[in-house]
Amino acid sequence: MTFKPFGKNILFQPKEKEKVIGDTSKFLLYGTVLDIGAEVKNIKVGDIIGYTQWGLNKIVMEDKSENFFISESDDFILGVYETPIL
Repeated sequence: MTFKPFGKNILFQPKEKEKVIGDTSKFLLYGTVLDIGAEVKNIKVGDIIGYTQWGLNKIVMEDKSENFFISESDDFILGVYETPIL
């Protein structure tokens, strides 16, 4: 079974690490985009997105991995990394 997002939805796989933002104690979650809906304009498959933990919808894939989908129009996607994350 595969999952194809519709509209402005983005399917992504979360990374296990969190990235510290500046000198604060805040963490940014990030993940790799697996697939996008036809109306997504600013994000492409393979992008690494930064997101907040709110607004996520979990989907358990056939291989038991947990992925998430989120809408591009939500404020929960904070941006796309332009340089690799170590």
